[in-house]
Amino acid sequence: MFGSHFYHATMRKSVAVFGTMFNNISVIRKDGNGNILNQIKVPLAYGPKQKFLARLDSDTNRDASMAIKLPRMSFEITGIDIDSSSKLAKRTTIVENSSSSTKKNVIKNIVSYNIGMQLNIMAKNQDDGLQVLEQILPYFQPEYTVSIAPVDGFDFKQDVPIALNSVSIADDYEGDFNTRRVLVYTLEFSMKMKFYGPTGDQSIIRNIDVGLFDSVNTSLFYENVNVVPNPTDVNPPSAWTITTTIDPLYLPDTFTLTVDNISGTFTAGESVIGDTSLSAATIVSVNNNIIVVSNPDGYFYQNETITGQASGAECTLTTFE
Repeated sequence: MFGSHFYHATMRKSVAVFGTMFNNISVIRKDGNGNILNQIKVPLAYGPKQKFLARLDSDTNRDASMAIKLPRMSFEITGIDIDSSSKLAKRTTIVENSSSSTKKNVIKNIVSYNIGMQLNIMAKNQDDGLQVLEQILPYFQPEYTVSIAPVDGFDFKQDVPIALNSVSIADDYEGDFNTRRVLVYTLEFSMKMKFYGPTGDQSIIRNIDVGLFDSVNTSLFYENVNVVPNPTDVNPPSAWTITTTIDPLYLPDTFTLTVDNISGTFTAGESVIGDTSLSAATIVSVNNNIIVVSNPDGYFYQNETITGQASGAECTLTTFE
């Protein structure tokens, strides 16, 4: 119903981006004089903390000496819900240039979602856990923004705010002497991701043709402007050669001037000219305040003075039809 198959691996990219933020955290152990004894890079893996805790509590038989090492971190997706605060207009599109000179790449149907992420820090002693925690908290005030390329084949980048919503601590200190102590620091995050619909293409507007007409007499044509790039040009559009063609003013062979304030007598066959526009035409007939002219040269202006070249008669033009 929705069209052909598409997959931008948005959730996979979310997991990869989130995990990359915490994959280079270390814990340092020192002696009583402050000298560094060793430095441990804290392992990070995707999975629920219950699996790792179960591994700690399990009887590993012959491999008991190889129990899971602490400290370590795990993370997982905890939920996904629509982000109504970042709702985009339904017609929002992303458009980029393509290798074609007549098409552009386009993405439609963009929607915002919050992806819940949980990061768990598991440590055997308090200092190890606090070292890891302190290397994370200062960067979230309360959010940290990363930039990603969400759709393959497109150059645009998306900023992804990752907000730290809460921090909780659980200390499993109760139990017998055979039970390993585990400190668990749980950090709840939300990632503001966007999901994108299928990619496609749309035609580029390569020809603009504008005709200008009289707003009253729509049959009266003033001018035509045509803008078109050279059809042999290719990308980028900034290098296109643009050709602009302006068709000259066109007036009908015969039209009517309605005038008032007539001084003198106009005669058929004589030329009349406007004092402002300097447009000229030949009188066909005169009937009171109606002058029919032909063979116009230019466009007369309303309220300008019209003068007969032979008779010297004058009048004021009121309308031009």
